[in-house]
Amino acid sequence: MKWPRASATVAALLTFALAGCHPAAVPLTVGSSAAVATPSSSELVAIVRAAVEDRNGTVLDNPPAPRLRDGQTTAAYRAKRERDLSVVTRSKSGFKSTGFWYTSFSTTIAVESIDVSGSQASVRFNELTEEYLASSANGPSSVPSGYSLPQTATFLASADGWQLDSIAPSVHGHGLPMSVVEG
Repeated sequence: MKWPRASATVAALLTFALAGCHPAAVPLTVGSSAAVATPSSSELVAIVRAAVEDRNGTVLDNPPAPRLRDGQTTAAYRAKRERDLSVVTRSKSGFKSTGFWYTSFSTTIAVESIDVSGSQASVRFNELTEEYLASSANGPSSVPSGYSLPQTATFLASADGWQLDSIAPSVHGHGLPMSVVEG
């Protein structure tokens, strides 16, 4: 009659032992009692794409409404974007005073790598953007200007999910697009 009890003990031990064999199903604990799942690459890339398009939209004569929600970004990211916006606005005004302004853009994001380590993640990507200009002398142009810019986005895990903390160009100095403000 010891057989059913031994089976129950083996089953309990086996269940306990196998519980650690599924790391993808175990949530990541981040600085509190809340747990955050490992991010999917599509989730991170969608946030990067929206952030870059929001940033690029700031140079347009009629900027579109931002696509990123506050919950998708850290307070530090939002504070930097707010500081950057005043720099972009000044640059845009100076550009327009010479008779030129941007009317539209098209952006493609090419992901090079995604690294997740604990409560941090980084996405290395290349932004390919074409911008369309208009001038007071000639009106809108159908020929775009374009640029390619390698960048790294960093993410932090929070109780609300993964939040974009920064996007930084991999190249520095003069020649950056108007929408990119270093520092």
